Amino acid sequence: MKLSNNIKTSLICFLMLGATVFAQVPAQTQTEVSDGELNKIAAIFKELQTINLKGQQKMTEAVEANGFEVNRFNEMFEASQSPDKNIEATAEEKEKYGVVMNEIQQIQAGLQEEMESVITDEGLTMERYQQVATAVQTDTKLQQRLQNILAKQGQQ
Repeated sequence: MKLSNNIKTSLICFLMLGATVFAQVPAQTQTEVSDGELNKIAAIFKELQTINLKGQQKMTEAVEANGFEVNRFNEMFEASQSPDKNIEATAEEKEKYGVVMNEIQQIQAGLQEEMESVITDEGLTMERYQQVATAVQTDTKLQQRLQNILAKQGQQ
């Protein structure tokens, strides 16, 4: 089973955006990124996709292992994220929800460690990765360069 789009989006943001996962990096007007660095970012991106899928699977397993149906857990999660949403839940459901959220936080901590390892194994510092990730988010030319590299790597 798959997690809701909200949980997926949260995890993807957690893993992929980089700039919000770790300490904030001050906004810069323009970051110069070499082709070599962009190749490293592309390699990191591919590995992070694998980590992301593994994380989604682990989170789904945690939900199900605690006796929740994924849809019900998602309803409770969405309600907890929005002050406008109220949901009726039994004491047992609330307790299970707390247990699952604790497990998900532990899973995310492990995923963050894996992410940091992937980044440093590619030869980038966390600070430089954050700078480049922020630049990629805001610079359409840089996005295009990264997409071209990913497309070339996908053909190999």
